[in-house]
Amino acid sequence: MPAKVWIINQFANTPDVPGHIRQYELGQFLSSQDYEVEIFASDYNLTQRKYRKLNFAQFYFSENYHKLQWNWLYATPYKINNWQRYVNMLSFCITLFIVGLTKRKPDIIIGSSPQLLATFTAWLLAKIHGAYFYFEVRDLWPQVLIELGGKSPTSLLVRGLAWIEQLLYKKSDRVIVLASGTVDYVKKRGATTVHWLPNGPNLTEFQNNITPEEAKQQYNIPSDSTCLMYTGAHGTANALETIVEACRILDDEYSGKILVILLGDGPEKQELIEQAKGIQCLEFRNPLPKQEIPQFLQAADGFIITLKNISLFQYGVSPNKLYDYYASEKPVIVAVGGAVNQEVKSHQLGWAVPPENPQDLAKAILSFYKTCPEDRQAMGERAKHLVESTYSRTTICQKLAAIIQEDINCLDKGRN
Repeated sequence: MPAKVWIINQFANTPDVPGHIRQYELGQFLSSQDYEVEIFASDYNLTQRKYRKLNFAQFYFSENYHKLQWNWLYATPYKINNWQRYVNMLSFCITLFIVGLTKRKPDIIIGSSPQLLATFTAWLLAKIHGAYFYFEVRDLWPQVLIELGGKSPTSLLVRGLAWIEQLLYKKSDRVIVLASGTVDYVKKRGATTVHWLPNGPNLTEFQNNITPEEAKQQYNIPSDSTCLMYTGAHGTANALETIVEACRILDDEYSGKILVILLGDGPEKQELIEQAKGIQCLEFRNPLPKQEIPQFLQAADGFIITLKNISLFQYGVSPNKLYDYYASEKPVIVAVGGAVNQEVKSHQLGWAVPPENPQDLAKAILSFYKTCPEDRQAMGERAKHLVESTYSRTTICQKLAAIIQEDINCLDKGRN
C-alpha cells in the first residue's frame, strides 16, 4: 500500500482559479512518485469571494483532481479583514478536525501556515493518527500581526498565537521554511530540524509558444508602450499605493509611453482604484486563473513588486510572484528591502529601491524605460538562470520527496 500524505493549507488552490498553487504542485509531484496524496483547503475562495464547490448546507466536498484527492472544506465567508476573518479561520479548523477524524490515517501530515490555528489543528490530527508532522512556515505569525496589523505583543490574541507557534516549532518532526532568512528565527523559538524549501515556479509552464508581441495583442496592451506589471494580492501588505503614487509622478510626461498594469484582487483594490483616478499610465485588471499567468506575463516588458516597510519583510518573505517574474526572463523592479532587494542587486536582475518610496520607485521605472533592450534582455537571462539553479519547483519537490521518503523508511523499519 502506498504511503499516505496529507497537505493542509486553508488557502490552497487548483490552477483553474487565481492564487498560489504550491500545495497542488507539491501534491502532483508526490503523486507521480507513488504517494497517495490528499489536500485539505477551504472551498471559500478569497480572491473570488465565493464558494466554488459546496452547495447550501454542505459540510465538505471531496473530488479526484488530477490524481489528487482534494477535500474542499466549509468555512464562513468574509470580505474584509475584520472579526469575520477570525470566524472564518475558526470555522475552517472545526471542519478540518471533524473531516480529518473520519479519514484513513495518513503517514505524514504537512500543515502549512499562515493560518496557525489550522496548522495547530493539523498537528492535533497527526498526534491522534500517529503520523509524522511537518510544519511549513509561509508567514511568521503572530509577528506579522504585530508589525503589519498593529497588534500589541502583550494582547491575549498575540500571546495565544505565540504559544501555539512555539509549540509547533518544538513538537513538529520537521519545520519547512520558505524564506531563508527565517531559519534562525524558527530555531531560536525551538525548531530543531529545519529545511529551506522556497517558493518557485514550474518552469515547464513558462515555455510559452506565444511571442511578447502576440501576447500584447491578445491582452489588449498597446504594442508601442513599455509595459510593467504587478500580479497578485491587493492587500495592506502589498503597499500598492506606492505604485499608484509613482505612476502619478510619471503620468504627465510618460502617459502613452509607459503602462503599469496591476492584475489581481484584494481588500484594498477599490480604495486603490479611487486613489488612482485620473492617472492615465496605470490600469487595473481582474485576476486570471493561475494556469494562464505565464502567458499573460509574456505581454510585459518587466515587473514590479512592492511590500510594506516593516522589519519582518526584510528577512521573512519568499514572494512566489517574484520567482514567476524571474522565470518569465524579464527584468524586475523591487521595492521590498532586505534580502529581496539584495538578491536583485547582487545578481543584477533589475532595480532595487527602498519600500514605500514613490519618488525612488518612479526613478526606477523611468530608468527601466530608458534602458536599452539588450541590457534588459541580459537582466532577464540572469533572472532565468537564477530561478533554474535555485527556485525551480521541480528541485524543491525532489528535496521534499527525499525528506518524506527518509521518514517513510523509518516507519517501515518500525513496522517490521
